[in-house]
Amino acid sequence: MRRSLFHISQSRRGFTLIELLLAITIAAIALTIVNATFFQSHRTIESVREQRETYQMVRIVMDRIIKDISCCYVPSADRDMSDDEISMYRFVGENDSDNEGDRDSIYFTTTADLGLPSLSGGICEAGYYLKEMEEDEGRYYLIRRDDCTFHTGVSETPREMELAEDVLGMNIVYIDKDNQEVDEWDLQDKLVLPKRIRITITLAGGEEPFEVTGTAFLPLSSIQLKKVQGEQP
Repeated sequence: MRRSLFHISQSRRGFTLIELLLAITIAAIALTIVNATFFQSHRTIESVREQRETYQMVRIVMDRIIKDISCCYVPSADRDMSDDEISMYRFVGENDSDNEGDRDSIYFTTTADLGLPSLSGGICEAGYYLKEMEEDEGRYYLIRRDDCTFHTGVSETPREMELAEDVLGMNIVYIDKDNQEVDEWDLQDKLVLPKRIRITITLAGGEEPFEVTGTAFLPLSSIQLKKVQGEQP
C-alpha cells in the first residue's frame, strides 16, 4: 500500500514537472512572438517615419529647384548677341545616364531670390548636380551651387550647399515648344529656353526607394535670342 502511494506521488510529481516545463515553453514561445511582433511594428513605424521625413525634405528641395528654374532669365531679343554675351546667360542641361541610373545636372541664370540679404533681387547663376557620398558608394548628395559674380559660361568657382543625401538618381527632361522631349539642352546652341522642365529625384527611404517629380514652366521660353551675323548657333 505504501509503495502504491509512493508511486502515485512520484507520478504526480512527474506530471507536475512536465506541466511546469510545458507552461514555461508555451510562455517563452508566446513572449517570443509578442517581442517579434513588437519589434517588427517598431521597425515598420520607424521606416514609415523616416520615409515621411525624407519625403517632406525632398519636397522642400523640389520646391526650391522649381522656383529657381521657373525664374530662368534671358535678355529680350532686341539686338544680335555674340557668343560671349549669350554665355553670360548660360543654360546648360547635361545628361549623365547609364545602367546604374541617372545623374543629370543643370546650370542656368536665374532671378530667383536666393534668400541672402546681400544678394536679394540680383541675377545669379545657379545649378544642381549629384556628388557621390564617400561613405556609401552608389548614393549621392544633391548639391545646389550658385555664383552671383559677373562671368561668362558655367562658373568654375561657385558656392556650394548640400541639400539632400542618400539620393540614388536625378533625371531631368527638357520639353520644347513643340512638346518634344530631349535629355540635354544648351542655350548657346538652341538660342531659346525650354518650354518646361521635368525633374525626377530618386531617394533611398525606408525599405524601398521612392521618386519625387516636379515640373517647372519657364515664362521666358518664348524669347528667341539672335546671334550676330557670321556666328553659327
